[in-house]
Amino acid sequence: MRKRIFSLLASTMVVLAACNGAQSPSASTGVQASTPPASTGASESPSGSGAAPSSSAAAAGDDVNAALFNTQYKPVTDATPGGTLIMGEWQPPDTLQPFFSTAYTTVEAITPALRGFATITSDGKYIPDLAASLPTVGKGVTIAPDGKTFTVELTLRPGLKWSDGKPLTMNDFKATWTWATDKGQSGCSSCTVGWPEIDNVDVSSDGLTGTLHFKELYAGWLGFLTGAFFQADWLKSFPVADSSKSMPNSSAIANVPFNGPFVITNASKTEIDYAPNPNWAGGVDLAVGGQTHAPYLAGLKFQFFDTKDGMIAAFKSGAIDIALDMTQADYSTIQSVDASVGTAELTPSWQYEHLDINNDPDHKRGNGLWDPAVRKAIAMAVNKDDMIAAIFPGQQTVAACSPAPPGLWYRSEVTCPAFDAEGAKTALDAANMKVGASGNREYAGKEVDLELCTTAGNPTRLTELQKLQGYLQAVNIKSHIKTADAGSVVFAGWADTKPDTDCALYRGNYDLGDFAYIIGADPYNNYFYTYATSQWPEKGDHSGANDTRFSDPDMDKALAALKTDVDLAKQFADTKTVQDAYAAGIPEIPIYYRSEVTGLSVHVGGWPGYNPSSIGPTWNVENWFFKG
Repeated sequence: MRKRIFSLLASTMVVLAACNGAQSPSASTGVQASTPPASTGASESPSGSGAAPSSSAAAAGDDVNAALFNTQYKPVTDATPGGTLIMGEWQPPDTLQPFFSTAYTTVEAITPALRGFATITSDGKYIPDLAASLPTVGKGVTIAPDGKTFTVELTLRPGLKWSDGKPLTMNDFKATWTWATDKGQSGCSSCTVGWPEIDNVDVSSDGLTGTLHFKELYAGWLGFLTGAFFQADWLKSFPVADSSKSMPNSSAIANVPFNGPFVITNASKTEIDYAPNPNWAGGVDLAVGGQTHAPYLAGLKFQFFDTKDGMIAAFKSGAIDIALDMTQADYSTIQSVDASVGTAELTPSWQYEHLDINNDPDHKRGNGLWDPAVRKAIAMAVNKDDMIAAIFPGQQTVAACSPAPPGLWYRSEVTCPAFDAEGAKTALDAANMKVGASGNREYAGKEVDLELCTTAGNPTRLTELQKLQGYLQAVNIKSHIKTADAGSVVFAGWADTKPDTDCALYRGNYDLGDFAYIIGADPYNNYFYTYATSQWPEKGDHSGANDTRFSDPDMDKALAALKTDVDLAKQFADTKTVQDAYAAGIPEIPIYYRSEVTGLSVHVGGWPGYNPSSIGPTWNVENWFFKG
């Protein structure tokens, strides 16, 4: 499932920072004037790793396996153990339970301590993490003779343990499957991703090998392997109904057994403290010909700030070592750091800023956004180039159109509505949204007044919405801006909000929402939960992530076809159909593709470059080291 970004623009976008806009098919080169992730080395086998190509052409044709698995990442060999690095963020997570959060800060914070079978490298490739190797179709992935079901066989690296010393086995994964699919679960967003597709898990007598029996063909199987799972004994320590409270951002987190290179010893709204896991026996180095080793760092800390400006000031003063959650708008500010303190890095990422459009299928808000013609007219009214120039003066940032940023192996070109204010007026007239006596447009006798929502404390997003207000007024649509806290309101889950919580995306209490999406390498899990009709948050157990309430028969049909593409080569073709349905239905308005800005102190060693995917920047912390 794609992640939402809390820091969004001006502050940075933390996986769910969406902005929609139009782009010509030729504008597909992504963010320019930026540096690629640092990487070295090579690996040829699928058990090594996979990376995204620099353009969609490589995936389209030629060698999907090469696009997915051939990493350039190499193990660190010159590290001196010891020292502590301090990471900085300005939007603390409300919970550290990754199954119940779509906040990117939760991903950043939990990944050092909790791992999955696979991960994605900073050059965008899949590699094994806790698994000994990655399965592929015909080698670990077996489709049944009737073509209706399939199995995935996984073998863990030998000698793995949980932080409390208990052996880590496939029985832990099986217990997590039982827990995730328990009927008592409510509001568990990750519980709906992959877990319900599994019919059974057979575990070998030694616990190292497990065979996942899928009920039907499921395209998201590879991305699913990057997800976390928990210790079986720990899952028995609390009722399923209390799962959302099982990993609080408090000192109680120290009671959780972890399987990553670090354990969390304490957590709060101001900082998270980590210590090396004494039982760690894994490591991404093993996937690329290296050796397992204890984490090089003696300590790791996450420090949280009230504002982004406060975090940047702390970095420039040398108080923190890694400054995260910034965007291209922050680059000029952080680039002025003294060379004796650190450097600034600007990296293209799989992110796009956009405007979520509440499709309002029950017509509760009454602003006509259920009509695709109205949504298209609003998209035509948005001058993306003008907005980008205001946000990034003098920089070369390309307007977005496709929901697949440049560099993703499954990206295809689509055509979005071009900016045309006069054409937008004509289209709104034709959709019966006429200008009333007040000079503003009306729908069904009611004056339209769109609520534009975004996260508080984000100057860039506020500028975006102020520009949007101007574009809307130019076509006679009235609007007002509302900001709210990211974690407790805008991106909060169904269970953490009330029916009338204003600007809560999952509750549908907004008209246009400005935030960013961080995309993963798995197309089905990215798109199904965000655009399928069945995934409206009010349905079922409220775990669906389709907060726009988009419903389109072409999209549902395309997603149904994509879902059965276990073969990754077939996924590429069907993903194009999904992206075409997106462009035609306009559930959102993409504005621009983002680059990620990171501040790195002179003490940071082993940093491979910012990870462009939703895996996050802390995917290889066991290889970070302190440079004196």
